Amino acid sequence: MKKWPCPRLRVVATLACAALLGAGGAAWSQATNSSIKGAVRDINGPVPIATVVAVDKESGFQYSTQAGEDGSFFLSGLKPGVYEIKVSSEAYEEQTRTVQLLLGQEVSLNFILSPSAVFLEGVTVVGESTQLLVETRSSEIATNVSPRQIESLPQNNRNFLAFAGLAPGVRFTDDQDAAGQTFRSGGANPKQVNVFIDGVSFKNDLIQGGAFMQDSSRGNPFPQNAVQEYKVLTQNFKAEYEKAAAAVITAVTRSGGNQLRGDAFFLFQDQSLVEQDDFARARGDEEPDYDRGQYGLSIGGPLVADRLHYFLSAEVNNRDGVRSVFRGAQYGSAPANVRARLDPYPTGSFVAPLESQLWFGKLSWQPGAAQTLDFSYHRRDEEETRGFGNQQVEQLAELFEVTTDSAVLRHQKLWSSMLNEASFSYQKMEWSPSQLNPGLPRENFVGLLDIGGKDSFQDLIQDRVSFRDDFTWMTEWHGGHTVKTGLSLSKVDYEMTKSLYGNGYFEYRSDEAWQFPFLARFGAGDPALDFGNTQYGIYLQDDWAVLPNLTVNVGVRWDYETNMLNNDWETPADVASGLRNSCRTYSPPVGGQAEWCISDLFDVESYISTGSNRSSYDSMIQPRVGFSWDVRENGETVVFGGWGQYYDRVTLNDIFDEQYRHVFKVYTFCFTDDGTQPAGCSVPAIPWDPAYLSAEGLAGLIARGQTPGPEVFLLNNETRPPRSNQWSVGLRQKLGNWLGSLTYANARGYNGLAWSFGTLPPGTAFNDRWGAWIGIPNYGFILRSYDVRRTEYDGVFLTLDKPYTSESGWGANFAYTYSKGYQNASLDEGTAFSFDFIPTDWPLFPANQDERHRVVMSGTVGLPLNFALSSVITLGSGVPYSMPDASQGWDRFVMRFNAARGEKKDFILPDAWGYRSVDLRLEWEAPAIGDRVRIGVLAEAFNVFDFDNYTYTDWVSFFKPPAPEVNANFGKPTGEINTRRFQLGLRLRF
Repeated sequence: MKKWPCPRLRVVATLACAALLGAGGAAWSQATNSSIKGAVRDINGPVPIATVVAVDKESGFQYSTQAGEDGSFFLSGLKPGVYEIKVSSEAYEEQTRTVQLLLGQEVSLNFILSPSAVFLEGVTVVGESTQLLVETRSSEIATNVSPRQIESLPQNNRNFLAFAGLAPGVRFTDDQDAAGQTFRSGGANPKQVNVFIDGVSFKNDLIQGGAFMQDSSRGNPFPQNAVQEYKVLTQNFKAEYEKAAAAVITAVTRSGGNQLRGDAFFLFQDQSLVEQDDFARARGDEEPDYDRGQYGLSIGGPLVADRLHYFLSAEVNNRDGVRSVFRGAQYGSAPANVRARLDPYPTGSFVAPLESQLWFGKLSWQPGAAQTLDFSYHRRDEEETRGFGNQQVEQLAELFEVTTDSAVLRHQKLWSSMLNEASFSYQKMEWSPSQLNPGLPRENFVGLLDIGGKDSFQDLIQDRVSFRDDFTWMTEWHGGHTVKTGLSLSKVDYEMTKSLYGNGYFEYRSDEAWQFPFLARFGAGDPALDFGNTQYGIYLQDDWAVLPNLTVNVGVRWDYETNMLNNDWETPADVASGLRNSCRTYSPPVGGQAEWCISDLFDVESYISTGSNRSSYDSMIQPRVGFSWDVRENGETVVFGGWGQYYDRVTLNDIFDEQYRHVFKVYTFCFTDDGTQPAGCSVPAIPWDPAYLSAEGLAGLIARGQTPGPEVFLLNNETRPPRSNQWSVGLRQKLGNWLGSLTYANARGYNGLAWSFGTLPPGTAFNDRWGAWIGIPNYGFILRSYDVRRTEYDGVFLTLDKPYTSESGWGANFAYTYSKGYQNASLDEGTAFSFDFIPTDWPLFPANQDERHRVVMSGTVGLPLNFALSSVITLGSGVPYSMPDASQGWDRFVMRFNAARGEKKDFILPDAWGYRSVDLRLEWEAPAIGDRVRIGVLAEAFNVFDFDNYTYTDWVSFFKPPAPEVNANFGKPTGEINTRRFQLGLRLRF
């Protein structure tokens, strides 16, 4: 009998067989559908061979199945929406009910037939004429964002991802003008989330942001008027979801129907509608000319009634950002010659324009009642002038561009107890910041002004072709089973162009009275690299109804990438030799000995890549289990919970420098005017000469061998991808027309990557860390990778939801999160560097987004005379800031990471909130014209009470100087976000 070489391969092979058995047809994936399962009964028991038909009220598409001998049936592949459910049998005439399904629901219900009506049993129902089916028996922590919420709630920037903030335990970027509009959960980095649209992953493999190319982007990744609804999976999601160690968003796009329908909107804002922040007003900055126009159009209808439909949408966002440039706090004490040089650079408020165009088109075809076929295309074009503000003058501006092309072909096939789904997709995403003044060196007068041209340009491209197939089978064996298995295959090509410091970067500081730069950087070489990668994923999931009121979810997935770590890279021979042979003598001794070699410190072979010794990580096996117990068997009181393991991936930008620094070499220079080594500089100092103040001057120093070679980045060949372990337990309770839940969520993150000192001997004193490292010939500072970053998160979520119904005319949602989050090693959100600790003595400290209390309330209500009012109220207790502490003297300085908090203000509760915003939207709709055309006028107010939402700067707001010095700015804010602003708009619907 042949034995498996290891248990891992046995698990993988089992998953692969299951996935291949299910991959026979064509269709799509990732919870873009909903399903109904249950039984058809009458007063005497099961009704066998009954016919159940679901008709999509919008498109006319039909989905039908036949109940078994025991009356059980299974209807899957249902796009979320409103359906007319028809139930018939030989003994009864056809009976109908109208229901609404939300995205990703797996609703269990029984149809009870009588001679005159059909009744629903075993499901939570809200509403009368159209009954909203609410899933309460899921083991997931999930929040549905409904079409009405997307359409009606106030939304300043029309970024559909912002609605993720309605979910407990999930945070979207508070600062609506920030570069990088992202969401996060579980104390994790935003890189670890993922977004699926129509079942297709938009994972960003290159840079931070998690999905799309949201790193540093202020724009919207997808047209909001093309999104029908979506679901936020905070925790405990099933094995079908990949490449996410934190929250997941799965969205479904709109489709055309049997009636021609469309809408158009225009939203306007100018400087008269935006409140200037307190600090700009105090400086006397003039308000710049500013305006923003957001407008869009969508239209959909039939090409062939009940069979073939189209949908088209477009959105444009043209807006002027406002950036304030002002001189630093030390400007008044700077020498006269320095001020004379910097005075000509203008300060004040400047316009930073952003232009975004988003397009989406879709064809939906149902050739028969058992299958559907969709084809869609999405295009994103975004460009923004940015890269300046605070002490960075307008001259430093860059042109930032983001583009996306995405095409998806999807097909699904439904049988009586089986569903096959698959997709074939193509994506190209590009992220490209470029210089507007490329010929100028950059000169940073720290604490005064930062002048010159941008010191870098980049062009990053991700090209992906993917195939995915999912197969669902419903069967009976000691209870009902819904078995789902699937596989995915992606071929990805990456192109990365980076040019850093090509015109030179020069840094001045107060230690030298800003008279000459103490530090400079210069880069030269080939800035372009390309990589190829193939990604595989397989999974098996079983939702087992052990008892009528107890369901157990058991799943496992395995992911594998052929080249996540640039396996073909070959470490240069001189670097490999230096690592094996370089030593240093210390006087006095360090760590008990006078001589240390790099080979004494770590296994250098683990950091030398030969092009064949770096194997791909094959242990991404991820078990996931959950349960739900319907205590009273009526869907009103449900206990649920789960545990799972979730792997993400290492973003390419985090490991890029290992190869890049050898083909495009970045050199560091230190300068002195008196022969002494300047503090805070890691290479030997060179006597300063004004001739060096140019790219040519620095290139001459390199040619003469007067500076060490480029930095060396050593990546561990056994680097592990980020992973999280999550578990939760909770209770859902129906309270009349409300649904409440109380949940405890636990998440622990592992394997985060950070770069730090690579060759420090053990026992190195903290203050000696920059000069005590062991070097190798012809190279500079050496960094080594460490995959030991951790996060810890504990949260308690309380939610109350009353879905909107036409009968009540209102809906409301309440989400409260109490949480504690911790991280270690680094504050960095992108590529992480840890130089404030000796590796790997990395204690945990409060996480960057460790906000203990957060409340988000939202609601919509219909008013007389065709008015409608909606609101979102967001309250947060505030995030932490670091505290530079020299109170015991500079020789005992310590950086207290995220140890400080800003001032808290009142709202209902006294001194409770560091962030407060009340957003309102009022819309009036005129009487319909010809029963088809409706015109609406709307007004929105964001932070309507103009609450002060202040931000702080570590070294200004929380610096503790040595006694008897006093920081007069201690505890004082340095900035303000989300001042009050208004927006006016028009809407046309037909």
